[in-house]
Amino acid sequence: MFKPSRLLDNLRQFRYPNLLPLSSSWPVHRRSAVLILLFVGPRRELRVLLTKRSKGLSSFPGHISLPGGKADTVEESFESVARREAEEEIGLPQDAEILQQQFGMAIENTCKEMPCYLSRTFLSVKPLVCFLHTVEQSASDVDLPLDGRRFTAALDPGETSSIFSVPLLDMVAHLLPKDAKYHEEYIDSKTHFPQWGGLKWPLRHYYYPAENTFDVDWLNDIQDNSSCDELERTQGKRDLWGLTANILYDVARIAQGIVTSKDGAFDIGHEELIYGLKEFGGQLQPGKRSVWETAMMHGTRGYKFSDVITPFYMEKLNKISPKY
Repeated sequence: MFKPSRLLDNLRQFRYPNLLPLSSSWPVHRRSAVLILLFVGPRRELRVLLTKRSKGLSSFPGHISLPGGKADTVEESFESVARREAEEEIGLPQDAEILQQQFGMAIENTCKEMPCYLSRTFLSVKPLVCFLHTVEQSASDVDLPLDGRRFTAALDPGETSSIFSVPLLDMVAHLLPKDAKYHEEYIDSKTHFPQWGGLKWPLRHYYYPAENTFDVDWLNDIQDNSSCDELERTQGKRDLWGLTANILYDVARIAQGIVTSKDGAFDIGHEELIYGLKEFGGQLQPGKRSVWETAMMHGTRGYKFSDVITPFYMEKLNKISPKY
């Protein structure tokens, strides 16, 4: 049921039915991309690589995240952004030949059809799902664990303080059949739906032990440059939450076959909302963030999406987007 080869096949086959024009759903001046790097762990489970952001960063310091960042130029594709940022943050080479020669690994672009997501800082975030494997692996041995001992992970201390991994299916452990006897690695999880700007906004938390003995040895051996935050110091756990958790939740549902291309367009991502903000709300424009965007970022009382998005489109969002 949980074989990596099967999960990867579901991701390869996925096509988001109603991808909107990149100019509207991934606006030039608010473009960001993240790399969802999957690999097979020691128990033949599909894992995802995560980073802990440096505490000196101006946005989301110390948070658990995916490798990624903003586009440098208008011409840069989201694949290029995700791969470039991964090289800068954790030392994962973009060049296939260097990746093979230095680490004996190769990367497959597994799914480029994920929709964009809206960050709290009003960036449009486009995920790229990739699969990391050894060069020697063939299609018949995809389910074998990755030997990553040669990967040295050159962390940029200004961006990334540490890296680790978790099983992808942990994100949907509560949705799996009980007779599957799936054993998640997190020690606690919770989900609630607070309001943000008048829309319901899923907030998921997955709490992992700071010292996770189930993580792969070659990641545990990489030096942790971070100083513990309060949660790690007092309770010995890490909090995977926010947009990172929401993106991985959707990726896990696709991998497990809970969401397919035939299910409709409105159960994952925020493309319709991003489109409405740009095309009908006059937001996501060049230069500084608008007064409204800044207020929304800080959770200022009284500010709502309906302040800028026209009523007819807000009605559409509420009808087609059960996730809001």
